[in-house]
Amino acid sequence: MAQTARTEADKATDNVAELGKRTADKGADVVREAIDRTEDTARRGLETAQRTAGAALEVERAVARRSAEGAAELGRAFAELVKEQARSNAEAFEALTRAVDWDRVSRIQGELLRASVERAVQFSRRYLEVVQAVTASVASTTKEQARKAA
Repeated sequence: MAQTARTEADKATDNVAELGKRTADKGADVVREAIDRTEDTARRGLETAQRTAGAALEVERAVARRSAEGAAELGRAFAELVKEQARSNAEAFEALTRAVDWDRVSRIQGELLRASVERAVQFSRRYLEVVQAVTASVASTTKEQARKAA
């Protein structure tokens, strides 16, 4: 009887040991799967962060490039305005030095003022066009990069 009880105890011990081993194996499988999922999630998160950073950098480059182009264009337009204004002022001064009556002086001054205002309006219009183009370029680039990042 003692032998039977011992055999039963050994079997029970073996069963508990086997059950413990299967439980440990199952637990290890669950942990491995959780680790794999965590790694995948972390990898996808990193890739998304890299795409987002890349998109932001591209937007920054595009904005800087377009802003530099716009600034150069505005610089050229302003230089042209100054050149035209100087030419017009010189012509007006020459005409004023030859004028002999006040009506002629008044007409020359009026023409100079009208031409100056027209040039200022033309420059302002060009300035707004360039600013709008830069803004549209930035918005377009931002949308494109956001679409790529998504």
